[in-house]
Amino acid sequence: MGSGLSVEENSMLYVDAHGALGLKETYVAPLEASMDLDIKRPLVTKEHEALIHKHWAVVCRGTSAFQKEKHLTPTKFFASTFYATLFKAAPGVRPMFRSSMTVQGKALTGLVATLATVIKANNVAEVCINLARMHAQYGATRAHYTGVGLALLETLQAVSANEWSTEIRTAYLTSYCLLYYLMLPTIIETPRRPLQPSLPGHIARKERLAHGVMKLSIALDFPLRYHAGDSILLGLPLPNGEEVRRSYALTSLFDPSHTNAIDICVEARGDASQWLVDAPIETVLNVYWINTGVHFETDTFTSIPHRLLFVSHGLGAAPVYAMVKGLYAIRSQYEGDICMLQVFEESPIPYFQSVCSDGPWSSLKIATATTLTQEALLELAPDVATRHLYVAGPPAFVDATSRLFLENGGDAQNLVVYSFDNTPFLADAASV
Repeated sequence: MGSGLSVEENSMLYVDAHGALGLKETYVAPLEASMDLDIKRPLVTKEHEALIHKHWAVVCRGTSAFQKEKHLTPTKFFASTFYATLFKAAPGVRPMFRSSMTVQGKALTGLVATLATVIKANNVAEVCINLARMHAQYGATRAHYTGVGLALLETLQAVSANEWSTEIRTAYLTSYCLLYYLMLPTIIETPRRPLQPSLPGHIARKERLAHGVMKLSIALDFPLRYHAGDSILLGLPLPNGEEVRRSYALTSLFDPSHTNAIDICVEARGDASQWLVDAPIETVLNVYWINTGVHFETDTFTSIPHRLLFVSHGLGAAPVYAMVKGLYAIRSQYEGDICMLQVFEESPIPYFQSVCSDGPWSSLKIATATTLTQEALLELAPDVATRHLYVAGPPAFVDATSRLFLENGGDAQNLVVYSFDNTPFLADAASV
């Protein structure tokens, strides 16, 4: 290890003559019955670390399983595959991951980096103990740690394609089991907070944007992290005692100094949305988690296209507003050219044109229309064929916009649809 074992680590760990890191028998023997994974006496060798390091570098470069147009980056492919695998195997853990999956994916890649450097790491036992204490507050159990380990191995195999072997699997599992053992006493002894499907939030502010359209600020005691374009799954406790779950696009941007409030826009189009529009200040809502779909990761903006065209219908302007607002926030770094066409069958909603809060932005052109026409599209973006299209609205509107884009030379691979289909989000929550 980097600077030798600490006093606490000396009671748990040993380093053999070849530099391998293992667990002392007096430490591991009482815990063996609680270890649900296969390796009961993990000994992490320098060969294990080298194998993990080499394999992870291959994954990060992209194997034959990686598709750039679908997955964007190899690490995003890894993270999305992991969470899909984990939630399929153990849907009950979904509430432990309330923030954006891509934000949390960065912590996941950090875990793999730790697995590759266990021997060299300083204070590894202290770090593991603190992590176990923190996750107890989220409701984590032994079964959860076992599930994460198995999902990690399944994910690594899936993203590796033909770059996987029994030796690589053993290296990862050995390193994971050693870390898990270091956490086990804390996992067993620390009282855990019961895992709640949702968290209580309340309406803190309301602003009428148009007839039947309301902007709501929802406050909650939890630091949600998300990207521009993400949505939030809410549970609406209706007066009849029924809870209706709906996903709403976030129009606020993540701010590290103000993480306990989010903004959404709601249009009264049905009983549930009408109830939400009419709900008074301080009304309590159930906040589930961030849904990650089409969004911009402005903290790693180099993957964002430079010539953008956004076309929206009605409240479809909400996620578009957030995505463009996110780009405006990094305008000193992002060198893009953006066109935004907002279609409203009635009057435009000025809020959705108020992207540039600190003054005009020469890189952005905004137009509004009452109907979608080729003339309106080409007047705003005569170079439509060179742009990436993001379209948000009802299915018929999406189809019409997509057709115009393709007929005017747009590339189908540069067409992205922001979906308002709640079905996958509700299915995700149904088993929780």
